[in-house]
Amino acid sequence: MTADPAPMPRRFWSVPLLALGLVLLLTMAWTIKEWAALRHLRLPDNDDMMRLAEVRDWIGGQAFNDLMQHRLGPPGGASMHWSRLADMVPAAIILALTPLVGTHGAEVAMVIAWPALLFFCYLLLAARIAGRLHGPSARPIAVILAALAFPTISLFIPGRIDHHALQIVLMLALVDGLLRTPSRATGAVMGLVVAASLAIGLESAPELVAVMAALGWLWLTGDAREDGRALGFGIALAGATGLMLTFMHPYVWPREWCDGFTPASTSATLALAAGWSVLGLAGSRLRGVGPRLAVAALVGCVVAWSVSRTSMVCLAGPYDALTPFLKRVWMSNVSEARGLFVGQDTLGTIVAYGTLSLIGSALAVVQAIRGGWRARDAIAFAIVLAISAVAAILQIRVTYILAGLAAIPFAIGIAATRGAPDQMPRRLLLWLLGAGVTYLAVSKQMDAVLAQPVMVVRENVGRCTTADQFVAIARQPRGLVVAPIDLGSYLIGMTPHRVWAAGYHRNNRGNMAAYRFFLAPPDRAAAFARRSGVDYVALCPDIMHESELAPYRPGSLVEALQAGRVPAWLEPIPLPGSMLFFKVRGRLPEGPSPL
Repeated sequence: MTADPAPMPRRFWSVPLLALGLVLLLTMAWTIKEWAALRHLRLPDNDDMMRLAEVRDWIGGQAFNDLMQHRLGPPGGASMHWSRLADMVPAAIILALTPLVGTHGAEVAMVIAWPALLFFCYLLLAARIAGRLHGPSARPIAVILAALAFPTISLFIPGRIDHHALQIVLMLALVDGLLRTPSRATGAVMGLVVAASLAIGLESAPELVAVMAALGWLWLTGDAREDGRALGFGIALAGATGLMLTFMHPYVWPREWCDGFTPASTSATLALAAGWSVLGLAGSRLRGVGPRLAVAALVGCVVAWSVSRTSMVCLAGPYDALTPFLKRVWMSNVSEARGLFVGQDTLGTIVAYGTLSLIGSALAVVQAIRGGWRARDAIAFAIVLAISAVAAILQIRVTYILAGLAAIPFAIGIAATRGAPDQMPRRLLLWLLGAGVTYLAVSKQMDAVLAQPVMVVRENVGRCTTADQFVAIARQPRGLVVAPIDLGSYLIGMTPHRVWAAGYHRNNRGNMAAYRFFLAPPDRAAAFARRSGVDYVALCPDIMHESELAPYRPGSLVEALQAGRVPAWLEPIPLPGSMLFFKVRGRLPEGPSPL
């Protein structure tokens, strides 16, 4: 495969205008489709609802370094593993627009505008990466395919305000830096991006490892310019992490977790930064791959020893401090934490989430082997995609970032056949295979035939979390609601109530209390509720049916309520949807909390 045979004359603004047009068109279509929910600020995902609550709390006066969610869990709240870095732009948009359209209007505008802005940045970065690898003709094609790259684009729909879309943009910016001409400044920018990404969340760690592996290969086979990039990367990574430790140190600083900006993760980050700095300094004295490889192996061993001494908890995974019960009945059923081919509910999920990522990664490797691009850049890009593809097989959430990158090899393949009429069938095939929404459409048809019971349950759960039900719950006097984990974020984000449980792993005590409550016999649950000051109980008919809970359900409160047997101590409150909602009758003065 060859690079552009003759660069086509294009105006500088043509690609940004194409990206802007796609962003406006798709955002408008998505907003119209979901307006019934968006106007009530019922956002697509649990994390989006909790992010909105966190931003509101910060605007309302909660300290910058206070990352507690005070309406979640036991008295005093539960600590969150998130970062204020992801709150800054949403908060700024709300504050800027509130004088013009009011608080509610500003929040609605923010949940539409912030994902759209990130979507625009993502499309531009995809075009830049394709241009660096092939040339100008690949850029508009990359914009179009990136805009169709499911599941990546699912994180840019209106309402998706959690940090995952920001992480996608940071990762593409990092890959763009990897493909730039190496220099100390380029390395410094990459170091800043990695520091920010790690502080925001560790979900992107597999892709960061992939980029650093590619950066290591470039250093091994490079010259003094790569030494400068490695040095700049290490110094910037250490400096940015140090600044965040100084100014963004959370009040809660748990040593048992390695799930975000924690003592364990920052110690590991600083060790990595020191290692890269040493490689950058030592490189000028090394000639050839052999000596560089020997020094890299020595530095790697020292870094690994340091991490084992200060950050051993990171090697056990982000959820190691969960109680065994929650690992077994809850975390094992979280789809995004499972492997691509293991534990997914339907075959359609595998097709929709994995196909573009795996085929695109394989195509990148093939194109690099053929030497169709500038060889070093092509190999570095293929290393990133290949390692990320392996990580995606182990954990499906990696595809959220990988799919957007995996669309780029298809854009390059299409651009490389420009001007060859006999290549039209190949171009059409690449367009079809490179459009991630193709696999989404196929998966829906597959699941409609092969996984109908699962799809029925998903639809029923969706009907249990419609906006009008939470609007009705918000009108009830403020109190404590006991609900399963799946409802917690919506109750916090859409109502003034407190909850025990939500899908956040640090909330061990609150999540365990909710399970104990629902799995207890009704009379024991009544005593539990009255001792703890519970005001309301909420439940969906189709949740808490996981196979791991089957031994605990017979004779339990959850079984009774879902069967229509309402104990006398609960008063049903009708809602417009399928959610079961009850008020606790005759609540006694609070005693010692079972939490």
